[in-house]
Amino acid sequence: MPEVRAIYHRTKQTNIYPLTEDRFLIEALLRDEVHDVVVEVEIVYPSLEIVAARSEIRNGPFTRVCDMTRVNTERLVGMKVGRGFTMAARAAIGGADGCHRISELVVEIAQAAYQLLFVRFFQSVPKEVRERADVPIDRWRAVNQAIPGMRNTCFSYSDERETAIEEEATALRLLEQDMPVRNLG
Repeated sequence: MPEVRAIYHRTKQTNIYPLTEDRFLIEALLRDEVHDVVVEVEIVYPSLEIVAARSEIRNGPFTRVCDMTRVNTERLVGMKVGRGFTMAARAAIGGADGCHRISELVVEIAQAAYQLLFVRFFQSVPKEVRERADVPIDRWRAVNQAIPGMRNTCFSYSDERETAIEEEATALRLLEQDMPVRNLG
């Protein structure tokens, strides 16, 4: 098949930066040939409560008009990421008085906030345990015990998959990443 060039390309990026031991900045960015949108929330760990929220449409179909929706983002303050968050957040910031791109990024932020539970859990595991060979069923059980909200949220973390994890899962393979650095001053 010949090489072809895409006619549309959108990238999304989500980053979590530590502010203090229990407070984190989560930023989500979306960019394509029309849009350049950023949403940021400050979140408290482990409750995952949003304590600050802001957005900016730096470029859009009607940039200055679209950016008037930024005030809606403040409605996220006080919400906790967990079951039902996506629907409540979209109701607060989306629809005819909101911005679909900001709504998309809030979903990305919610997913990142939940990943924060995993990041903090694995950081709390002693180094000698982290450096041992991965045993998938042990990791599955540890996550389900340490992060009870994860249990039965997807195919792999379903109680019905415990045997499949034990018999079929392979060791976790961590991928190399260059972590972004941001000046918060």
